[in-house]
Amino acid sequence: MTLSEAAAGAAPPADPASPAPPAGPSATADGGIDRLNAFDGLFLRAEHLNRIQDYARELALAVGAAGGPGVVEGYEVGVQDGTLRVGGGLAVSAQGRPLRSQRLVTLPLTGLEPGLDGFWWVEVAPDSRPYGDAPVQGSYCDDPCSGTGTTRRPYLAEGVRIRLAEGFERGLDNQLPASRRNFLASRVFGAERTEHSPWPYGTGRAHLPPSWAPPAASPGRPEAVRIAVLLRDPGSPDGWEVDTWTARRDRGAAPPQRYWQSRLGMRPWDAYTAQILQFQDQLAQVLGAARPPAADLGPLLEQLALIGEQRFLKSHTKDQLGAEVARLITGIGEGALVRPRAAAGPYTLEQLGIAELPPAGYLPFTPDPEPEPDSDSDSDSDADRSVAPGAAPAGIRALLGQRLDLRYCTCALADVARAVEEARHRDRIRLDEPVGVDILLPVDDREAPVGDWVAFVRRDQRHCYSPG
Repeated sequence: MTLSEAAAGAAPPADPASPAPPAGPSATADGGIDRLNAFDGLFLRAEHLNRIQDYARELALAVGAAGGPGVVEGYEVGVQDGTLRVGGGLAVSAQGRPLRSQRLVTLPLTGLEPGLDGFWWVEVAPDSRPYGDAPVQGSYCDDPCSGTGTTRRPYLAEGVRIRLAEGFERGLDNQLPASRRNFLASRVFGAERTEHSPWPYGTGRAHLPPSWAPPAASPGRPEAVRIAVLLRDPGSPDGWEVDTWTARRDRGAAPPQRYWQSRLGMRPWDAYTAQILQFQDQLAQVLGAARPPAADLGPLLEQLALIGEQRFLKSHTKDQLGAEVARLITGIGEGALVRPRAAAGPYTLEQLGIAELPPAGYLPFTPDPEPEPDSDSDSDSDADRSVAPGAAPAGIRALLGQRLDLRYCTCALADVARAVEEARHRDRIRLDEPVGVDILLPVDDREAPVGDWVAFVRRDQRHCYSPG
């Protein structure tokens, strides 16, 4: 039966009396997974029980490795009072081993200094420790009553070890303190894009590759999973800056899918979401740090210093001093003695240390206030809440600077998600280059903004024509 005949319909059942077709040539190979072949009369010893455990373990590792490495949940990283704090979580290593922690792990950072252009990878690696206590009853050749037995630890607790691995990136120390985090993230993401020698981005991109062979078996896989980057930051209260998404990749596609996506110049989904999350996390931190200016306490401090003088205290009665304190409280409430300082800015993202963006992401903006309803007009009119044609959301140009070619669009929420997904394989956005970027303002059915945010996506560069 030919292949086409087999595809057209099920093959008829074979005649039991007819001889079986001859088997084709074959060869065998060991897989490194051995199990116990038990039989009656086998004297069961520790090596046999260990072989049973090893068989189940090797099977589990093979299945885990086939699913790919990454973090499944948890493993939140932070620094507090000079101590690295890593929450519990679950990850899977490239070797296929589950890395599960069920408690907070702390690691002191005292005296830790990276080298030139250095930083630290925060990694979770496998670890185990024996525990328990059980007597050794003696081997089968010994006299069980001779008293030669000892005790041993019969159990192994498998957990994780949080460790720091030093990394280096040339030029890191030449960056301004505020720019180091974005600089390192851009370099890491750029190296990840060329991890498996994608031919569209390599030196031989002018020609199709001569070989499309599947990837060879990996001779060795890393045992650890990266969960964060640790940067020295003397300007922060703790002296360190944690960047989760530059290092962390949540568990996504299997290794063959990631390999071929990278080989064909595509960006795996977990790498794309990590780029967006890294930008959003840093943006929230720098905007949160830059927004609330400190209050001007000068007038209040002057009044307190005056009241605290000995001469003032001696020349006023208790009632007069109470009246002065009441006056100060009133002045604070009215804002006469505590005045907000004028906020510097507005800041551009480059001034905040972010010079490169992912292909898509989200930005804050301030919606225009809704107009007061006119008693002479219909209060439900769409024109009252619609976005004026040609209007740009406030603050977007101030954030992104003057070099980008911005185009503003209103769209439904579902279309925003679609546009962000479509930008997955495009290049990152450098703010010092005239890159085409679309600003997407999500609106409802009445063309009113649905929130105080917009999306940005790098515009595609596809130009089509029909030859004459």
